[in-house]
Amino acid sequence: MDNTTTPTNAPAPASVTPSPASNTASGATKPAAPNAVADAGSNPTGPADAAAAAVPVVDQLIKRATSGAHDAVDSMAAKITSLADGLQGGVSKVGDTRDKWIESARDAIRQHPFAAVAGSIVIGAALLSLSSSRRD
Repeated sequence: MDNTTTPTNAPAPASVTPSPASNTASGATKPAAPNAVADAGSNPTGPADAAAAAVPVVDQLIKRATSGAHDAVDSMAAKITSLADGLQGGVSKVGDTRDKWIESARDAIRQHPFAAVAGSIVIGAALLSLSSSRRD
């Protein structure tokens, strides 16, 4: 038995390219597409490698965009909270002022009840005269 012969059922090496295919339109021969198995390891700029190289870049861009969005939302939430607290304080002050005015009006009416009734009659008459002059 000779050691230089290869068995007949052994697979072909991965680096072997197929025979050229003929171009029917021009009659010229053109090499066939390289074997995909051989292409994956020997061609570092292939589409699969480019996609694999783009994944970290895309992940980094997504993380930056997400971080920026979170920062913007946090900033807006802080501003809205500050504004709401300010408005709530303002409403509270208005309510306190209204309560003070009502209490002082009650005290004035208690101290001078006849003057309060006379004043309300005068105000009513003035409003009546204004409304009747508009009808004419």
